[in-house]
Amino acid sequence: MKRSITMADPHFNAEDKARILEGVDQILDGMLSMGPNVRAFEEEFAAMVGTRHAIAMNACTSTLEAALQYYNVAGREVIVPAETFIATGMAVHLSGGIPVFAEVGDSLCLDLADVEARVTERTAGVIVVHMAGNIAPEIQAFREMCDARGIFLIEDAAHSPGARIGDRQAGSFGHAGCFSFFSTKVLAAGEGGMLTTDDDAIATFARSFQHRGRDMTAKTEQYLMPGRNVRMTEMAALVGRTQLARLHEYLDRRRMVAAVYARDLAGQNGIRLVMPASLENSSFWKVPLLLDPEIDRVAVTEYMMGQGVAVDWAYQPALHLQPVFRAIGGYSEGTLPRTEALLSRHLCLPCHPRISEDDAIYVAQTLVEAVRTAARTSA
Repeated sequence: MKRSITMADPHFNAEDKARILEGVDQILDGMLSMGPNVRAFEEEFAAMVGTRHAIAMNACTSTLEAALQYYNVAGREVIVPAETFIATGMAVHLSGGIPVFAEVGDSLCLDLADVEARVTERTAGVIVVHMAGNIAPEIQAFREMCDARGIFLIEDAAHSPGARIGDRQAGSFGHAGCFSFFSTKVLAAGEGGMLTTDDDAIATFARSFQHRGRDMTAKTEQYLMPGRNVRMTEMAALVGRTQLARLHEYLDRRRMVAAVYARDLAGQNGIRLVMPASLENSSFWKVPLLLDPEIDRVAVTEYMMGQGVAVDWAYQPALHLQPVFRAIGGYSEGTLPRTEALLSRHLCLPCHPRISEDDAIYVAQTLVEAVRTAARTSA
């Protein structure tokens, strides 16, 4: 029987809703912003990631800008993956930097060797994106390379709260980590972002940046630098705290879904899942895969949608081929051939806590049928 399985489905059970509604009453009787929920969310998130600091903002994009402006990237190059959301590259541009797009590997994360070849005397740093929740396999080597060359490493961890390698969490490998709480993300607060860091200077700068450049330690109103008004609201923090309290439960469900996909799609012709070395290495925002080049991706997508299974791709076109960066950087098709080829073949399967094991089996079966149908059609 046809089902309806969406790409994202933020989950709030009755207990969560009661906690949120009680919290809303308290907020409406007190502080709508800069209140106890924001402070508590920051403390709880820092404890989860294992960093000294966490600074809540209105969006992940703002946390990226704060980190980039701390490093004064104006007029300097920042290497970013061509496979990422527009915000990663746009934050560099809006901070006055020059985004330099690099190839991704089969993991859909930045390729270390390609990045090393692009580092110049103008390079300020690197932004590594943990694509679809999978921690970049070479993340520790990236940190070693950046430290050796005297450049910064920022983790765009928008997809990956709770992902870890050993006892190290996403957002703790770089000089700064940047997370998203948009409504489709692993932790869904509607909107919001969090910057994590062990660096006291970055944290102090970020707190000033988000408050129009104000000196947050001064007793009088003193503005030390240009800044923005990008604080997180109490409402968003309240919802975020509710979600964070259930993060491990959510991750268990997501990892179950991913494990079913891995089991049921193993050895299937035309399909290769992009999986981490261990389930704990990912928060499984989505589960990406690569189709064989001869498989018609549009036909596969249409078949699955027809069977009630949402699929999408994250992201296409590659970032360097978006009109804004074509104009800024003079990029064109063929500039990054490996990334362009990979993105033409990739799809993302849905993965969220409301997908049951039976639903996951259905998704895998539907994908196998879709690929077989597409292969017959193209033969």
